[in-house]
Amino acid sequence: MMPRVPRAAKLAILLGVIACSALPAARALADFSMADWHYVKSMALPADLREEELVGVAPDPEVFTGSAPGLVDLRVVAGDGVEVPYKMEVSRGELQRTVVPTTLKEKGYVPGRYTTFVADLGVAGPGGEGLLHNEVEILTTSLNFNRTALVKSSDDGNTWMEIAERKVHDFTVEERGFSARDTRIGYTPTSARYLRIRVADEGQGSIEVVGARVSSVKETLPREVRWPSSVLSTTRDASSRTTLVELDLGFEGVPSHRLSITVPDVNFHREVSAEHSRNRVAWSVLGGRGAVYAFDTPRFVGDSLDLTFPETTSRYLRLVIYDEDNPPLDVQEVEVWGLQRRLLFSADPALSYQLYYGNPNAERPTYDIERVLPYLDTEDLAEPALGPQRENPQFVGASIPITERLPWLLGVVVAVAAVAVGLILFGVLRRARSVLPPPE
Repeated sequence: MMPRVPRAAKLAILLGVIACSALPAARALADFSMADWHYVKSMALPADLREEELVGVAPDPEVFTGSAPGLVDLRVVAGDGVEVPYKMEVSRGELQRTVVPTTLKEKGYVPGRYTTFVADLGVAGPGGEGLLHNEVEILTTSLNFNRTALVKSSDDGNTWMEIAERKVHDFTVEERGFSARDTRIGYTPTSARYLRIRVADEGQGSIEVVGARVSSVKETLPREVRWPSSVLSTTRDASSRTTLVELDLGFEGVPSHRLSITVPDVNFHREVSAEHSRNRVAWSVLGGRGAVYAFDTPRFVGDSLDLTFPETTSRYLRLVIYDEDNPPLDVQEVEVWGLQRRLLFSADPALSYQLYYGNPNAERPTYDIERVLPYLDTEDLAEPALGPQRENPQFVGASIPITERLPWLLGVVVAVAAVAVGLILFGVLRRARSVLPPPE
């Protein structure tokens, strides 16, 4: 026979259920409901879209500003109100470099003509075929040169074919700890066993070759978007010997990771760093220092005017140029760049599509397209155009949990539950005393 549950126990159980239901329900969101999303943008499909196919939409600054952090609340909705699966793609690029074992042979120097050597990649690969490679890097201890390098390939070491020719250089200023070097030479992928490299003398004498690194390189460059920005101020801080250039992207939430400056100055090398702020009052450093330079000398002509830093979504950026005792650079323009984001989804030209955003309680959705996309071609996709931002007419605002509307409720429920549990224990003790024999 089942024991009868005391009335006090029933009350305690009921109060426990009420207490659990009173906890914040921010994560208990169900399927997409238009009433929970603040903003909407229409998407105009390309006119030449004739059948259902994969398309890519790039969020604009308004979307970045109005959406939740990380764009987790973006929802693509078809005209009939059905949520459409999508994949958020961040174009970070990729570099894979596989080094092929190499032996140097026939090193030599022909005075007044060239330095030469042969790179032997050995016998064929595991499957009997040659190993594919498409880059050779000249390893040298020589400094301050700017030469033309010629690369030829051969399968047997007798018949040679020219496959690449380009400049290689090193420009080093030892007293400033500065070095700019590029001795890599790319070429069309080949399985040839031998490479012959000749570095032209060009009146500068030989270079000291200590090795060569042959590689198979697969590189995908990241796609970037240039964000509109304006220079708010350019000031000189005499105490720190720096130039400060403040920038405004116009929107909070826009992701940026690179600055590129335009200056007419030449023959300079300056350390630089980046800072970010949401209010132009409190500034925080982004990563470490980098360097910008531009040289136009008989030994070296080249420049590097970019600074890459950890991605930020702050509206304001500040470029810090460490002038030391040099006159400030004439910074004429600063470009701001970010990694491109795209929403990839399958679009039917017979339907209309909208992009909903602006729900701080939303979680990032998961769709099957995440697993399918690696097998699809995402290059050269059609790009729907985003319309102006509109208030969602069905938006009713985020629901406020009962614990925020009635902050006293949870404390009262817990106190009542504690009293109920005490009454239960008291009843149990009384019944135990009536059942157990008296002590001897």
